[in-house]
Amino acid sequence: MPGIDLDSRPVRVFGGALLVALTLVVSHPASVYAADTDCDSVADESDNCPASFNPDQGNLDGDLEGDRCDSDKDGDGLTNNPDNCPRDVNATQEDTDGDAVGDACDLCSADAGGDVVNNRGCSIAQLCPCDGPEADQAWRDHRDYFLCVKRKTRHFLRKDLVTREAGRATVVAARADTCGVLAPQPGDNDGDGVPDAEDNCPSDSNPSQLNGDGDAFGNACDTDKDDDTVLNHADNCPVVANTSGQAYDADGDGVGDVCDACSATGLGDRVDRSGCSIDQACPCAADGEGQPWNGHGKYTRCVYDEVFRFRVLHLLSREEADVTRASAAASTCGERPAVCE
Repeated sequence: MPGIDLDSRPVRVFGGALLVALTLVVSHPASVYAADTDCDSVADESDNCPASFNPDQGNLDGDLEGDRCDSDKDGDGLTNNPDNCPRDVNATQEDTDGDAVGDACDLCSADAGGDVVNNRGCSIAQLCPCDGPEADQAWRDHRDYFLCVKRKTRHFLRKDLVTREAGRATVVAARADTCGVLAPQPGDNDGDGVPDAEDNCPSDSNPSQLNGDGDAFGNACDTDKDDDTVLNHADNCPVVANTSGQAYDADGDGVGDVCDACSATGLGDRVDRSGCSIDQACPCAADGEGQPWNGHGKYTRCVYDEVFRFRVLHLLSREEADVTRASAAASTCGERPAVCE
């Protein structure tokens, strides 16, 4: 047929209709399909870690290498290992309590007594103190305390911080002790093991007798824990003195700026005393170290642990906890592409 080059390909005619079996090969310049070696949806030419999955392109020190592949994430001149705070600038490496976690990133600065600690300097005993989930709040019962120890032990096992045998021993010891068990008796009204005559909160269980402001009342029963003249119920930082800063709450989460560890909380999100929500503790895109989740299961475990903590602190109802867990399970957070296209 004039005007049509069939290029020697087979032609079949059905009822006068011409069907040409052609294999169409469309050629494009190579740049149209940019390489993406790590399959994180960021082209290699723009990826700050082209060989490591990091869709959020986290880069703490703002250099040319993303956190996933940067040998000095915080840019303090010390390589991540042996930097005792690899994500916090601390060139001098101060470590007051000698737990191998630097002061700059140590959330449990009191000496852990030789106990194994996590990357934030906290031991299982410090994460689940016998006193209660907060310095001024006792455990509701022994079960809550035991579940805390059990959960934290699992974390330590997953991070290879303790052996299976040591983890089992920790759980067995927690099951057998009396933390969270109140035993009122004559001379010890609140049953915390401290005689009433010596107890700075004789009607509130507080075996550690913590007293942040050093007055006559322990944190468990002090109506003004930080001694800033603003009573706890009206104080947006009840354990940090901020008399003149009560009006400052940039993200409107009810926690004052001076004690808010998560300053960009979503409007209406439930937060803990530090001003952090569950979403901030377990962001969809990355784990607590700023690295992509190693699977959806890791993300959901984080959410479940935070839900448990919020429940123990009386910040979530049972129904709210169920909804939060179900939402996390149904999400795609932590999932990675099955193939790299």
